[in-house]
Amino acid sequence: MSNIPTFIQWEIIFVEFGEYIDKYNSTTTYKKTDFSEGVNLGREFSEPHMAIVISPVQLNKGNTVIVVPITNYTSGDERHWDKIVLKKSDFDFLSKDSSVHVGAIRSVSKDRISHMIRPFIHRDVQKEIKKKLCSFVGINI
Repeated sequence: MSNIPTFIQWEIIFVEFGEYIDKYNSTTTYKKTDFSEGVNLGREFSEPHMAIVISPVQLNKGNTVIVVPITNYTSGDERHWDKIVLKKSDFDFLSKDSSVHVGAIRSVSKDRISHMIRPFIHRDVQKEIKKKLCSFVGINI
């Protein structure tokens, strides 16, 4: 029997996305073990973030899950095609206004998931994520 946890679609999780490469001095010699959480370049997600599992349960039985990250809200996020603004006043798990960054969809190792925050995101947010994902790939729903 496998000890790999199964995550549920629409679950909100906390993910360690890894360190920014510029945190490390390029003139120093490092070992692979120095990067146990991985290293991210440029605008790739780094550091801990909340994320929403969007892969169906059937796909979550392996070592990875597909997620969309939740990021800090930036003024104007509501005008971006790939962001969904979450107001702190509407979601009790948030400490500040945030945005779901649908354009940053990614597959992450379950080893990067530290814990579950909530068992699901509100149904209206689920619908918005589906709509934006479909527009991303050119499917009308």
